[in-house]
Amino acid sequence: MQKRLKSNIWKYFLIILTNRRNYIPILALYFLSLPNTTAQQIGLYTGIGWIAGFLLEIPSGYISDKMGHKAALILAKLSMLASTLFFVLGNSLPYFILGSAFISIGFAFTSGTAEAFLHNTLLGLKKEGNYGDIDGKIKAKVSLISAGMILALPLLTKISLLMPIQVYLILDIVGIIIAFSLFSPKIEYTAEDIEGEKILSQLKRFKGTGFYRVSIFLGIIGAFILGLSPYKEPFVQSLGFPIILIGFIMALSRIIWFVVGHNLNFLKRIKLQKLIFYEIFFFSGFIILSSQLKNPYLIGIVLAIVIGYYHARTPIITEHYLNNFSINKRYKATMLSIKALIGKLFEAIFTFAIGFVMVISFSIGFFISGISLLIILLVFYPFVKRNLN
Repeated sequence: MQKRLKSNIWKYFLIILTNRRNYIPILALYFLSLPNTTAQQIGLYTGIGWIAGFLLEIPSGYISDKMGHKAALILAKLSMLASTLFFVLGNSLPYFILGSAFISIGFAFTSGTAEAFLHNTLLGLKKEGNYGDIDGKIKAKVSLISAGMILALPLLTKISLLMPIQVYLILDIVGIIIAFSLFSPKIEYTAEDIEGEKILSQLKRFKGTGFYRVSIFLGIIGAFILGLSPYKEPFVQSLGFPIILIGFIMALSRIIWFVVGHNLNFLKRIKLQKLIFYEIFFFSGFIILSSQLKNPYLIGIVLAIVIGYYHARTPIITEHYLNNFSINKRYKATMLSIKALIGKLFEAIFTFAIGFVMVISFSIGFFISGISLLIILLVFYPFVKRNLN
C-alpha cells in the first residue's frame, strides 16, 4: 500500500501539469480567425466560463468530499478533455462558450480537491508535516515546464493556429489515464469529523476560528495581484515592449515560481505571521515601483517577480489552512473551495473597479493599486495576525 501511496505524488505532478491551459492566449487569436467572430465575443465566452467556475467553486469542493477526491479528479480531467474537443472541433461562438464552461468545471473540481488528495496521501505516508515543501516543489517543476510551453506553443502557430490547442488533446488523455490510476488513501477520522455535514453547517462552524478574517485578508492580496495581471502586457506594450516578446513576462514569472518553490523551506523558517507582514510591503512596494519605472523591460521583470513569488508561496498558505482551519477532516476540499471563492469575489470587484482607472493611464492604475493595497493591508493586519500563528 505504501508503494501505491508514494506513486500518488508523481501522479499528482502530472495531474497539475495536464491541468494547465497555456494555449489560452492563442485561443483568442484562433477564435478571431473563424468567420463571423468579434473581439467582444471573446469577452462573452470568457465571462460565461468565469461565472460557471464561480458558481461551482463551493459545490464542486463539497461534491468532491462526498464522492471522493479521486472521482472528482477524474471528472475534472474528463471536463478538460471535453473543453479541448469543443475548441478543436467547433467553429462558432456556442462551441467556445461550452469549451470555456467545461474548462471552468475542470478547474473547479481540481481546486481544493487536488491539494486535499495530496494532503491525505501524505497523511497515509506520515509525511503531512512536509506538505508545503512537497507541494511547493511539485508546482515549481510544473511552472518551469509551463514556462517552456508558453515560449514553445506560439512556434506551432506557424503550422496552424489550431495546433497548440490540439497538443492538449494528448495531454488531456494522459491526465485522464493518470486520474484513473490514483490510489485513494484510507484516512481515520475522529468523532468531530461528522459525515454528511452540510455546507451551511460548515460555514457556521468556521465562525470564531479566524477563517473568514484570514481568507478575506489573503483574498484581498490575491485580488490585487491577479486582478492586475491582465493589465501587465498592455502596460509594457504601451511603453514600447515588443509584442513578439510578450510571452517572456509570463515565462519569467514561471521561472521565479520554480526558484522560490524549490526553496520554500527557507520561507517556512519565517513564522507565517511575520512572512505575511513582510509581504504587505513586498507586494505593494513592487506594484508602486512598477508604476514609477519608465523602462518596459524593468517593469516586466518586476511584475514577473511579484506574480511568480505570489504563486510559489501558496502551498505555505494552504498548509496553514489544512493545519488550523480544517475543522472537519472529511471536508478539506470544501474548506479550500470556500477560501478560493472569497478570493474570487474580491478579485472580481477589484478587476472591475480598476478598469476605470486603467482607461486613463496604466501607470496611474498601478500606482493607485499599490497605495490602496498598502493602506488596506496595514489597516486590517492587526485583526488577522493572531490567526496566522
